Amino acid sequence: MAGAKRKPGDAGPVRFRVVESEDGSTLGSLVARRLGNLTASQGRELVRAGGVYMGHLRIRVPTARVIPGERITVYPSALEHEPLPCAAVKFVHRDPAFVVLDKPAGTPVAQTKQSARGTLSEALRRVLTQEGMNRPYVGVVHRLDRDASGLVLLTIRDIANKSLHQQFVDHTIHRQYRTLLHGSAPQQWDCDAPLREVRSGKMTVATEGEPRAQPAQTRFERLQPHGASRPDTTLALATLQTGRTHQIRVHAAHTGHAVVGDAKYGADADPADKTPLHLHAWRLEFTHPVTGKPIVVTSPLPTWAVAARDR
Repeated sequence: MAGAKRKPGDAGPVRFRVVESEDGSTLGSLVARRLGNLTASQGRELVRAGGVYMGHLRIRVPTARVIPGERITVYPSALEHEPLPCAAVKFVHRDPAFVVLDKPAGTPVAQTKQSARGTLSEALRRVLTQEGMNRPYVGVVHRLDRDASGLVLLTIRDIANKSLHQQFVDHTIHRQYRTLLHGSAPQQWDCDAPLREVRSGKMTVATEGEPRAQPAQTRFERLQPHGASRPDTTLALATLQTGRTHQIRVHAAHTGHAVVGDAKYGADADPADKTPLHLHAWRLEFTHPVTGKPIVVTSPLPTWAVAARDR
């Protein structure tokens, strides 16, 4: 049974079930045959890239054998993702239990449903392997928007994972961001509007009493006078009291000062606008998961995020 031909970049997954005549086929060869427009090597590469699931489990071994009735889900776009170069892994702070990296804008921290390639966590795993660590463990403590830049905390030992995740849940990991906002913002303002997810990867301000609403608090402080960094903008420091998905971006837009370059939440958002997202994770403060000592880390600032007081 042949599947409909799909180009690697086609949006959306391809789903099918293994039939009797395919019993014992390798996953890589099955995917290539079912999609119809892939070579055998591309089928194997698609599996290695993390674009293929058996049931609900991502399989990255092309030689895995299939059985009749097994449900296969394929994300052809995984072939578009190249491995992130090890040079992209920039250590800001390093410890035997965890690392803090400076993430470039445009790079995802962790794997997505569509692909396991091109992520910072995967590149860190390769770096640790090259350094001699056998089957390194990498745990993502918190995510940073793909288009944002700055500090990301990842664990590299199981012993640190539970402690740091608990600090994140308890909101005792303190995070500050530099962001460039539209308009003339006040010297200081708070936003405690609750948030809820409206669809995968998209958040909105919730109305009072909504069952899916999550508490969210952000404090903004003006760092640069109106228009000093760029006409009709304000450079600000954003401090998270909670850590919801896209919290700063949604709260900034809700208070009338959307983040410059935010094509998702800006009032005049235009997906075709190529202005980069002006959001940089600048400062992290947390407790060392083993010693209990305070750790404070800051990252180099991009040019647009430098205030007069930094000079």
